[in-house]
Amino acid sequence: MLSLENLEENAKEFGEKYIKPITKKVDQEGIFPKEAYDALRKEGFMGLLVPKEYGGLGGLATDHAKVCKIFGSFDASTALCYMMHNTATACVANFADEEMKKEFLPKIAKGEIALALAYSESGSGTHFGSPDITEKEKAGKRVLNGRKSFVTSALQADYYLTYTNSCKCEGKNNWLVDRKLPNLVHEESAWDGLGMRGNASMPVQYNDVELDLKYLLGKEGDGENQVGLVAMYFVIGLGAVYSGLGLAAYECVLAHTKERKYTSGGSLSDIELVKIHLSDIYTKVQSSSALTMEAARSFVANEKDYAAKIFACRINATHCVMDICTLAMRLGGGKAYSKILPLERYMRDSLASQVMAPSLDILKVWLGQAITA
Repeated sequence: MLSLENLEENAKEFGEKYIKPITKKVDQEGIFPKEAYDALRKEGFMGLLVPKEYGGLGGLATDHAKVCKIFGSFDASTALCYMMHNTATACVANFADEEMKKEFLPKIAKGEIALALAYSESGSGTHFGSPDITEKEKAGKRVLNGRKSFVTSALQADYYLTYTNSCKCEGKNNWLVDRKLPNLVHEESAWDGLGMRGNASMPVQYNDVELDLKYLLGKEGDGENQVGLVAMYFVIGLGAVYSGLGLAAYECVLAHTKERKYTSGGSLSDIELVKIHLSDIYTKVQSSSALTMEAARSFVANEKDYAAKIFACRINATHCVMDICTLAMRLGGGKAYSKILPLERYMRDSLASQVMAPSLDILKVWLGQAITA
């Protein structure tokens, strides 16, 4: 049975059994990793951040980072979809009232409900903390209107954590929106990414979507406070996913350089310059992983500089994974460019790290603000 004590071991076994066999197909066909996603529900991973009193594992941000890194080493798309579910779950666990917790958390723990984030909008780009989507009151309900530009796991997750402008005050709100509600329109077949091709990310229109007030997360107008926690789990998760991707690229190219033999009997890894390149890659892998785990630890410990470390971990992971995958392609040579090795996919996936909201540039602004405040 899955537990925090055997979490990493089980995550690796899960990746080998459920993620690895479908990764190539997911990338080639640009399809959602449904087999792995469904298995995550069945095997208990969706309940990682659900408190134990509601049937979950009671995991922390450090556990979130560990699992996202492991899954990222098998497939970045699957890891991303899982990471977003965890992030939304953490928001529910921390801010929902007792009625909502009792309704949703046990079902999340059992894998009956999976969550996604509906934050990004065309009008605000990677500044997902500034939504345009509006609310209005109607017969004791709220009616949402607007369009979310990128909803990962769309049509796969059961509820979307949707960030809106409150119609009752100057603040923001988070809502749990059932993806099957009337007037919720999915713009299907819109996602054809260069990398991260299994995300099933698509625009979703909220055309007079009516919600009961019980689906409001926490207090009216408290969304901006909630989004602070969402950002922390989200950024840690991305740092972990791309740390895992960098690790996969390193292990792949290391094996290739050892196995690539010359007529002289020597291997590619015997060449001094190759050793230098491998050393650079290894250092970046360790740097990315170490800073991400330190950021997660600092967050759990509620240290005063945890936000700065979290922003830094994602910035570092982004630079590292792109450098790792680019250099790995060089070392992979013809086998990399002819796609015999998966390094070309890793490189494409790594490029998404710089534009995934909040983007690399936005994170640098946030970090600058955090360290100069």
